[in-house]
Amino acid sequence: MLFFKPEALTDDVTKFIAYEDDAQCGFCLLKSDRNFAEVYEIDFNQDRPYLVEGLLRSAYNYASLKNIYMGKCTCKNIGAFLDRMNFEKTDEGYVNDIPTILMGSCCK
Repeated sequence: MLFFKPEALTDDVTKFIAYEDDAQCGFCLLKSDRNFAEVYEIDFNQDRPYLVEGLLRSAYNYASLKNIYMGKCTCKNIGAFLDRMNFEKTDEGYVNDIPTILMGSCCK
């Protein structure tokens, strides 16, 4: 079974840990303020690329429950995943509103 568990590190940083079959297999770090939720670090087993989307969706869903509307990702080497998840590339990273990010990627 695959699940994602949030763990508050500070008031504005939350770590999302991916567990598969009770073993930790990845994480991401989410920094949030009143306006933006930014995933700035992600680590996952390269043989499990599906964890990237799961970690990002967990983090942004969590942010949306805290009434944060905009999402941003500044992680390196996952641009292909971000392109499929409705992010828009800018000079500062990838951004979009969280409802659009969570909408899905079946048509891209």
